[in-house]
Amino acid sequence: GWLHSTLVTGTLCYGVDGTLAWGRHNCPGSWNDRETSRQLQEKLANPDFTVPGTGVATDSAFPVAREAIGKIFTPLKDGDVERASADCRLVMLALHNAITSLRQAAEWGMGPASKCYRRLLLPLPYNADKRHVRLLNAYCTSSH
Repeated sequence: GWLHSTLVTGTLCYGVDGTLAWGRHNCPGSWNDRETSRQLQEKLANPDFTVPGTGVATDSAFPVAREAIGKIFTPLKDGDVERASADCRLVMLALHNAITSLRQAAEWGMGPASKCYRRLLLPLPYNADKRHVRLLNAYCTSSH
């Protein structure tokens, strides 16, 4: 239970070739996705860090700050298609499928995330230094 475990959370951003482009891990387990991804969203909203017309494809639960609208693309949520006008539905579904396909290919296509998280099914040590080393080793060995 939570009294006997150390829970951590984080956000990973992959390139289209499966390489890790940005990451933040080892955040307190109580942090939500908005807080763990805040620095990524700030970079995406800053024109000094992003090429015009580019962005990030995420899952539908990913929070999008007002400043990052147009830089973070999420699939449709349940009921979005039904609420849209009939004229827009085919385009919306095509965009939804493209975002989902791109995100899944980058995240799972090269395998590092699934390999890393399979290793993380084991409990992590309570000691912060040992936990940090174990997380880095789990990710680095599965990425090379």
